[in-house]
Amino acid sequence: MLKRFSFCVILVIVLSVMFAFVPFGQAGTWEYDFTKIKGNEWEKDWEVIDGEFDVVDGALKQTAQSADDNNAFRAIALTKWEIQNGIIEAKVKHSGAGNNDALIFYRMEDNDNGYASRLQLDGYITIGKITNGVHGHIQFVVTPVQADVWYIVKIELDGDTITVSVDDKEFIILQDKTSPSGSVGFGMSRCAGGASLEWIHVTGSGVTPTLVAPAGKLTTTWANIKAQ
Repeated sequence: MLKRFSFCVILVIVLSVMFAFVPFGQAGTWEYDFTKIKGNEWEKDWEVIDGEFDVVDGALKQTAQSADDNNAFRAIALTKWEIQNGIIEAKVKHSGAGNNDALIFYRMEDNDNGYASRLQLDGYITIGKITNGVHGHIQFVVTPVQADVWYIVKIELDGDTITVSVDDKEFIILQDKTSPSGSVGFGMSRCAGGASLEWIHVTGSGVTPTLVAPAGKLTTTWANIKAQ
């Protein structure tokens, strides 16, 4: 029994070290699931740059009201890697009506500059640039977007090519190279009713993988190992 327990301890340590030191250039998947977050635990993993964010009903919600402008309320994930090539997927929805523009940020060179794809309520899907904290269109497609409906936004990055899909339907393919790599985040511009992010997954070269999900998953996994 002692030998089996010792083997399990060594196995957990080895796996932890393997995932902690993933060589740069090797693809990994980072995940953040707000349904597993308790209280304000998310604040240690995300930096609020502008706006008001809180975890409500298992999702990160941007709740601050803003004028009818393109200033981007945003929270950026505090990761030690930057996405260059890979795939970003996020589950988002709008609340209420009016001017609601949910934004998925990527290749953010700093907190104020990078890319964002906008999912606008009753409007369109975009690829845009964030410049000094302000969102501007590069390309957009008109399509219905409903309130209180969860959508999965997928952004594929491959060199200068950016492809945006929603619920597995491809909407935009764009060639642009103004921002080669950077961080990811979530937020809104022109916020009236608020938007929510349930989870976000990032897979790509140099991405440090998530060994376990946030908020207590390691304890559950360790308990299962000991039980065996």
